[in-house]
Amino acid sequence: MLHIDIPTLEEFKALAQIKGEVCISVYLPVSPLVQNIRANRIAFRDLARDALAQLRETGVDKHKIIDFEERFDHLTGLERDVQDEDKIRKLQRAKPDSFDTFWHYQAHGLAVLSTPGVMRMFRLPNSPKPLAEVADRLHLTPLIRAMTSPHDIFVLALAAESVRLIHAFVNFPPVRLQIPDLPKNAEQATRRPSFHVRAPRGRLQNLEGEKVLLHQYVRKVEQAIHGVFAGLNTPLVVAAEEPLASTYRSLNSYSGLADEMIEGNPDQKTDAELEDAAIPILDRLYSREVKAAIALYDQLKPRRATTDVSYAAHAATAGAVEQLLVDLDAVVPGLVSDVDGSVIYSASDDAETYSVVDEVARRALSTGARVLGARREELPDRAPLTAILRYDFGLIQS
Repeated sequence: MLHIDIPTLEEFKALAQIKGEVCISVYLPVSPLVQNIRANRIAFRDLARDALAQLRETGVDKHKIIDFEERFDHLTGLERDVQDEDKIRKLQRAKPDSFDTFWHYQAHGLAVLSTPGVMRMFRLPNSPKPLAEVADRLHLTPLIRAMTSPHDIFVLALAAESVRLIHAFVNFPPVRLQIPDLPKNAEQATRRPSFHVRAPRGRLQNLEGEKVLLHQYVRKVEQAIHGVFAGLNTPLVVAAEEPLASTYRSLNSYSGLADEMIEGNPDQKTDAELEDAAIPILDRLYSREVKAAIALYDQLKPRRATTDVSYAAHAATAGAVEQLLVDLDAVVPGLVSDVDGSVIYSASDDAETYSVVDEVARRALSTGARVLGARREELPDRAPLTAILRYDFGLIQS
């Protein structure tokens, strides 16, 4: 079973609206293995202490610092590592083992986002770099990575003898979905022992009859799995031999169906083997999407596409960004005006500033832009971001 909490766009927008408060953002790689629970807790505790040290340097009200400290201590749950007797008593009065279940079920990354009134945790499919940041807003770049990077794909393993719908994940075992009304095989769907039998059967006979029965089987499969994809854009890849593959493609109504397929009889492959074949397809799909965005940038620059961070900040603030490619490892410290998006850069990253690239991505995503993560070497001019605009924004780029 997977234990992943990726925020929805609405949740992300709510987090992005938090400004002007004392905000602590902690990210760390964790292990999903039970034997590493204590190591995960210690790693979080150490980063939380770094964040609190930053907070003390800013001169924040002492009571707020104590509130954060107690909350982090409670989440960590390492009572034996606490030396202060008052803290020990408070932890003992708290609900026993209230976070034990949380620490037992981890993924590969953990985000803990806290303000004086709220603390949110997200278990992430990827491993973020360790980070403890204090600012007047939450640091959301690692969440953007989780929301925009490819991490799952559906596999429809379709054969005459069986059919399976598998949810495959990067770095996680596959999950076979149990779907009501999904036929077990062609025989059950057509109520015939074999649609390959070419002896006359009433009005259905020979190749024509086989084609009709095949069509009937695939249509029942498509109707059964159609509801699984409602509201999703997760890619779907078909593992099938001909003519089943072509028949399904002709009946499919899901826009996320990939052109590429897994060839061969899927009955001869386990769920894990199908996942191993699907993940490279997922990577290629994402790579093509990034390359298509870069090609569009080359067509539209300089008036409707830019690699200039300040120009992109103006456009994102105005809701003018259509697509944004971001080096999610880039940190450009500074401040972005909430009024017009003008940027004041800083020589260092501290509690008074935040990452300008993060802020541009946050504003673009919140206004409906398609945001894609990319490596710096993939981006034009090796810039930290590439923005494609909805219209000619009218500013002169510096």
